[in-house]
Amino acid sequence: MKKVQYAAITICGILLISCCGFFAYQSWNLGRRYQTLETEASALRDDNSKLQKDKSKLDTELTDSTAQLKEKERYVAGQKEYISELSGQIESLTEGGDDESDSQTANGNSRTNNDADDTADSENSTNMSSGSDAYPNLYAEGCSPEDSKKVVYLTFDDVPSNLTPKVLDLLDRYHAKATFFVVCNNNEEYAEYLSEIVERGHTLALHSYSHNYDEIYASKDAFLRDYEKVYDWVVKNTGYTPSLFRFPGGSNNGSSYVVNGIIDEMEERGFQYFDWNVSSGDGSELTTTENIIDNICSNVGVPEFPIVLMHDGRGKNATLAALPTVLEYLSDNGYEFRSLDKTVEAVHYR
Repeated sequence: MKKVQYAAITICGILLISCCGFFAYQSWNLGRRYQTLETEASALRDDNSKLQKDKSKLDTELTDSTAQLKEKERYVAGQKEYISELSGQIESLTEGGDDESDSQTANGNSRTNNDADDTADSENSTNMSSGSDAYPNLYAEGCSPEDSKKVVYLTFDDVPSNLTPKVLDLLDRYHAKATFFVVCNNNEEYAEYLSEIVERGHTLALHSYSHNYDEIYASKDAFLRDYEKVYDWVVKNTGYTPSLFRFPGGSNNGSSYVVNGIIDEMEERGFQYFDWNVSSGDGSELTTTENIIDNICSNVGVPEFPIVLMHDGRGKNATLAALPTVLEYLSDNGYEFRSLDKTVEAVHYR
């Protein structure tokens, strides 16, 4: 009986030891696997942290690249408009030069045979330019000494804006009248300045509703739809009915077929369009105040009746900063500031 009990106890002990060994092994194995998983998790966390840093760096680089791309797009757009302006001026000056050359050729012999008359005309011209007229009463009916004054036509595109009141105050300081070409889209909040432009004696003209080249130059009807919107906006806010307009970018934009059709249609409706023969160059975002002053003051004396292009749109602070110097220079050089109307000989690129 004792042997049986001993055997049973021995077997139970062996089973107990085996179970303890089994559980100890499992515990050790689980610990080892847990440590392995913890190591792998730590490595994954490190990889994730690195990926987050790389993502943040890529996002920053993408943001910077996008900003640089937009800046380049603005620069290219400004340069295209500036090149368009210069092309129009060159075309205008070339046509003027051809006319003058033809006139000189046709009258060459007459001038050669009338040296004495030329000398007298030169003296009279000198007297007129110096402000003294030796023959103040010698004028035909309908003409007067006023017609011999130096005149400049300042024009501002893309109005109104937050800068408009300051521009108007500067013009008042120099008793200068100007012409403002209106864009409606994104300028609705400045509608109150339209009436102020009219009340201060300036000319209010149309520039377009959207200023979107792809839209307005798509067809004649697209142009008319756009201009009807800005026309209605001006009339609604001022009671003033504009009769002048300017093509966005100048009349040499768009296809000749479409633009010529627009010109014919608008002229039939009583509208007159104006391009320009002196550009401030402020269509480019990179233009400085000094560039604007130099562009105007260096070129205003070239055409007989300078029509100067500037902008009074949002962000044109360089133009606003240049305006006092420009007004001072023109005033000191004897220019009278007038606004455009339908009696003024228009500058046309087409």
